[in-house]
Amino acid sequence: MSGIDGLVAGVLGNPAVPGEVLLRALTGELGRVACNGLAEATALPQDVIEVMVGHPDRRVRMALGGNPHVDPVQRSRLVADPDRVVAARTVDGKRHPDGDPRPLPDDGYARFLSHAMSAESAFGDQMLTRDEVLQLLLSSGDTPQHIYRSFVTRPEAELRLTACQWWENLPFADRVALTLDPVRRVRGRARRKAIEVRRCLTDIDWTPTNRGSESAIYNRLLTRADAERIIWGEAPPHYRYYAAGNPHLPADLVAVLARDLDPRVRYRVSIRPELTEDQRAAIDYEVPAVEDLDDAIRYSPRPPAGTPDEWARSAHPGLRRIAAGSVGLSAESRDALAVDSDLGVRVLTCRHQAGVAPELLLRAYRDFRGRHRSRLTWRPGFPTHGLARFADDPDSGMRELVLRDPDAPVDVVVGLLADPERRVRAALARHPAVPVDRLLVLLDDAELGPDAALNPALPVEAMHRILDAAGVPRGA
Repeated sequence: MSGIDGLVAGVLGNPAVPGEVLLRALTGELGRVACNGLAEATALPQDVIEVMVGHPDRRVRMALGGNPHVDPVQRSRLVADPDRVVAARTVDGKRHPDGDPRPLPDDGYARFLSHAMSAESAFGDQMLTRDEVLQLLLSSGDTPQHIYRSFVTRPEAELRLTACQWWENLPFADRVALTLDPVRRVRGRARRKAIEVRRCLTDIDWTPTNRGSESAIYNRLLTRADAERIIWGEAPPHYRYYAAGNPHLPADLVAVLARDLDPRVRYRVSIRPELTEDQRAAIDYEVPAVEDLDDAIRYSPRPPAGTPDEWARSAHPGLRRIAAGSVGLSAESRDALAVDSDLGVRVLTCRHQAGVAPELLLRAYRDFRGRHRSRLTWRPGFPTHGLARFADDPDSGMRELVLRDPDAPVDVVVGLLADPERRVRAALARHPAVPVDRLLVLLDDAELGPDAALNPALPVEAMHRILDAAGVPRGA
């Protein structure tokens, strides 16, 4: 057989693996790769979850805490794990394949913070410091914004000190509370931060390599002299890009930037909220390509005026893209955007709006070649039947879709096991139409063995034989 850990990982992540196999595996010593299988498992039974929560091997608990397919309520049981690495993995687990956040319950974050700041969590051979654990929470894409803001009212002074880091994003009342905090260190930090931010947002560093004045250029009321210095080329070129989004910029200087040589600057001007449709149309802007389905926020540096349905009717593709990723879009606007002439509008609509027709989801997937393309296949309604027709498609991503077709002919599936692209071969090794005898042979394939172990058609006895080879006793 190929690497035994890889095969065990495949078995443990197999969508059809029975609880008896999982429980047997958990009685043995699992390697890091094998634990990765548990971290990817899509349907862990409750009795298996119970064993994993109390498992002596922290790698098993980490696998549960970081598994994006497990209910966040179940995962949150590990937020106060004695091992900081387990707790950190729980709050900063892997993003679900559909890309949507799966936050823990609020009380889970509260328990995590209490435990992370307590003395009880600081024993043993810890791989992460307290500050590093907190940083993982702050950097997690799943953590809701209101959890960060809750630091202001936490009883731990260290967390209130941390809240000062995002001073500009705190409500005014919270900033006042921090400057009046009963702990001198906190109120001192808050007051220094207030002064620092005021200075940073009003004074501009003209050093060509400096990036620290971006917020000042983008947000604050610039003096006429400073604005002209930026726009007439006496400042670092990237400053014009940030000035193009400044809401206080005088109209005559906005008009200058609308003719800027840099297409990024012209585009940023073209989506300023105060412009009319005619004014937008008069700008020679270039709409940037959508390169990453998880990066739509950059199309909306400031919310435009109006409602999502009004943006959806704009002649400007940038505003329609903003509408495509917005909450509150009507079904009528959604349907119009799903067939929009702009690829970015279409794929962002499919990525963010529910109820898009299956054939339009498939069209968006076919047309889009950027990062996180596979997010679209997780959208509700993405088609399955009939995908075998793409077995000979020149696009390897389309050939991969054959895996999703439950009616794909056996000869088509077997043929794709020899596809020139490894990703296609690996995908089709997981198709249940692979004949069992061929599947068992694939287990010995150094390349495709772990993928064959993920195949739901793999006999249970074959799963047990893999555990035999890994040294896991039967009947334990």
